[in-house]
Amino acid sequence: MTGDELTVLVDRLRWDRRRDPYRGRREYSQTARQVAEECDRLVAEGRADLAVPVLRKAVDRITRALMYLDDPSGVIGDDLQELMDLYAKACVAALPNPFSLAGWLVKLECDGPVWPRVRLADFAPALGERGIAEVERLVAERARVADPESWTGPFAVRDLREQLAEVSGDVDRYVAVLAEHLTNAVQYQRIAEALHAAGRRDEAIDWARRGVAANAGSPHTDRLRDLLVDI
Repeated sequence: MTGDELTVLVDRLRWDRRRDPYRGRREYSQTARQVAEECDRLVAEGRADLAVPVLRKAVDRITRALMYLDDPSGVIGDDLQELMDLYAKACVAALPNPFSLAGWLVKLECDGPVWPRVRLADFAPALGERGIAEVERLVAERARVADPESWTGPFAVRDLREQLAEVSGDVDRYVAVLAEHLTNAVQYQRIAEALHAAGRRDEAIDWARRGVAANAGSPHTDRLRDLLVDI
């Protein structure tokens, strides 16, 4: 497929919000998958630099489209996540401008409709130190202006702060950030798993026990108990 043909294909991912949200979903999904196949081929052939702009455009268009089309089975959402993951892979291979990439990721997470999932760990090699530092700066800026009455803004900031702490490789920092919001058993589990992976068994056991005690009625508590057995 030529570059012009790929451009035409991506243009088919535009979705007019006036369209019937229940018609054309199967064809739309097929187009998304075809874009993924062609871009995956480009990456495999060592031409990831050609795939990067195409994939970003595809992710942007499907992200917007999902606000207006009906996707009860989640198939198109899965297509979107596949393209997002492939975009990360292409970025690692092509190394686009880290500042542009950082800005796009933060905007998608903080201003987007909560899909697709932004996984900083997948983009970290492409971002490098400068890109990660830019994400840190942008997240701190977002934290200062986030509306405390909004659910999405603070959640996005917290999620990015946790991911930044995780990709830093600093276990103490990661634990400290997770411990700021001990609202459920999952947070305790993540802390215990991080400590266990770092060889800090006693601390992992302590956090797992604290999680069990604080979330006795939660269905996720069973996972903490299983973790205690495994540790």
